[in-house]
Amino acid sequence: MEFFKGRTVKVGQEVDVYRNLHHGGYSIRCSRSKMVLARCDSVRITDCEFRVSEPGRQKVLEFKRKSVHAYIKGIYVAADEALEDHSDMTRVIYYNPYETDLFKDITTNEPIKKMDEVFCYGKVVYAREKEINSKENEQLSLL
Repeated sequence: MEFFKGRTVKVGQEVDVYRNLHHGGYSIRCSRSKMVLARCDSVRITDCEFRVSEPGRQKVLEFKRKSVHAYIKGIYVAADEALEDHSDMTRVIYYNPYETDLFKDITTNEPIKKMDEVFCYGKVVYAREKEINSKENEQLSLL
């Protein structure tokens, strides 16, 4: 993990995680201050919410320029772990502003709003099921 401008990230801290399209890997940002804390190749967080700013997405579509408008909010657990250590994470989630307006399950194509735990590695987000039913997920998507 490479800390940004001498900042640190602590286990248990509320963070936003997003793919860093300029440097590769992921950026970890403080949820409160919105300051970037670190960059890493992989990151694991719990109590996750998947967020997409629709106005930000529309700007990407209009200008064809990258911008941080989609991220996963959660509690920081660890960074730079190996993929092999997370073979129990069965859901695969993706987001591409040109193809979808929300984060979606790659197998079922259903929108994803919350998960218990995610592991971001490469271009993929692996997830462990959140113990809510699809009706609750539908209600969350209306918010």
